[in-house]
Amino acid sequence: MKAALQLHPSKVTRRYLEEKVYPSLIEHDIAHYLLPKRHDGDVELEDGTDFLVVIGGDGTFLAGAKVAVRYDIPVLGVMTGRLGFLCNVAIDEFPQVMARIARGQMPQETRSILKGTVRSESSGDISHLAVNDVVVYRTGSHRIREFVATDNNKLIARYRGDGVIISSSTGSTAYTLAAGGPLLHPQLDAIVLSPICAHSLFTKPLVLPPDNRVTIRGARGSYPLMVSFDGGQRVKLLSGDSISVVSYGSRLKVFKPHDEDFYEVLREKFQHGYLYGGEDAEQDQH
Repeated sequence: MKAALQLHPSKVTRRYLEEKVYPSLIEHDIAHYLLPKRHDGDVELEDGTDFLVVIGGDGTFLAGAKVAVRYDIPVLGVMTGRLGFLCNVAIDEFPQVMARIARGQMPQETRSILKGTVRSESSGDISHLAVNDVVVYRTGSHRIREFVATDNNKLIARYRGDGVIISSSTGSTAYTLAAGGPLLHPQLDAIVLSPICAHSLFTKPLVLPPDNRVTIRGARGSYPLMVSFDGGQRVKLLSGDSISVVSYGSRLKVFKPHDEDFYEVLREKFQHGYLYGGEDAEQDQH
């Protein structure tokens, strides 16, 4: 077997690698190599790479996942960050988890991700992948901008505010959550459209089918705008430009080392329903 390693630029120390990571890989005869610490998801993997190990936090996971999905290989997230929603393996668990992978006993799950394409008359089409979200937002002055959203060329709404978030189900627990969007189960295929600080009493997020194409453009006088992909790659929108977002054709494969369910993770990481969770909820199931 062969593994590619994606490390956080600063949080992964030599001690982690020498005490936990390298000995486990060598013990199970897993060849390995390091990817560049900073990239936009466009790095090339060596021939015969079987899986990707991300060591860091969820931000590092997002960068590595875009590489893994292009090569159709699973990714393992090892946590050294603070939240660890996507990186759900503690560094101390690494030897045991690697033993299960080497024996072929590690289950996987798949998740849908997004592909966003900026259409520009001046610079042509520019496409990037996003595991969590594509965000269109104002830049420059604090003046409210107007965003026109369409679904397969049908008008959804004209939003006045700071921007619009288009997220995957996985991304519903990220920026979309902070913007008041719904929580979606990660196995649900959907696209979530959430306005940012909409200047309206009645504007709500929308959940759309995965095969739809969501397009955002600025109304007259609302440019320039900015588009970000998972908070990383950024592209400026000039007058006449637009961004279209669809579900990507391939699904992201993720190793699932633990038996916890989505609701357990929500309670642990976000205190979701904490007044009625844990032991009290389990007792009421009987």
